[in-house]
Order: sequence, then structure tokens, then C-alpha cells
Amino acid sequence: MTSLALEAKHSVVVLHQLIERIFNQAEGSDDSIDLFLSYFHPDFKMVTPQGKQLDLNEMETLFRQLQGQREGMRIATSEHAIISQQSEEVTIQYRELQMMNGTNQTRISLAVLDCSTAIPRWRYLQETLVA
Repeated sequence: MTSLALEAKHSVVVLHQLIERIFNQAEGSDDSIDLFLSYFHPDFKMVTPQGKQLDLNEMETLFRQLQGQREGMRIATSEHAIISQQSEEVTIQYRELQMMNGTNQTRISLAVLDCSTAIPRWRYLQETLVA
């Protein structure tokens, strides 16, 4: 695996650790949201599992609303697979497992990361629920 591929995989893991922390901690308890947002390219786009398209501002609004609202949620990622690497851009697919109160939800996600900066910046994310 190339160094850029390793950076992309590491970014997936760290970002989901931040999401877990945001879901579990009350607003203002730390700088998790600001750190979370630093992982995204200004032109970021996302397609949610429900098919809704979000830009960076809409995603920020959503995560600020969700902060502290899913206490007890745990998130794990696995099956990280590099789909392509073009210059300093990596496309990675991974499986995400969200666990809360005995209920598990799995998603397969595809992300495009710009690895030209010290912290890879997410340009695109599409999530699909696994039945």
C-alpha cells in the first residue's frame, strides 16, 4: 500500500473516531466539531444513505445538530480498499458499523480524499446502507 493510501485509510479511521466523539459529547465540551471540519475540502459533497445530497455547510449544520444526541453509539470501520489513486487523490471504499443500544447498522461508503495537504481532505462521500 502506498503512503497516500495509508494516509487515506488513517483518515477514515480518525474521522470516524471524531464522529463517535461528537455523537457522544455535549456541545462545547471540546473542539471535536472544529477538528472534524478541518478534514473536509471546501468543495465537499456527500450523498447520504437516504439519497440526500449535502455540501460542507449542510453537513456542518447536521453534525452540530447531532452533537451529543447519540450517547452510547460506537463506530468501527473495516474492509478499507483503495479503488484508485490519481496523483495525490485517493478513492477508498470501506465498511462502517454503527452500534447503539443493541442495534447495529452497516454502511458501505466510498470516499474521495485529496492527500496533497498534511491532513487528507475529504472531497466526496457516498454512503449506502447494507440490508
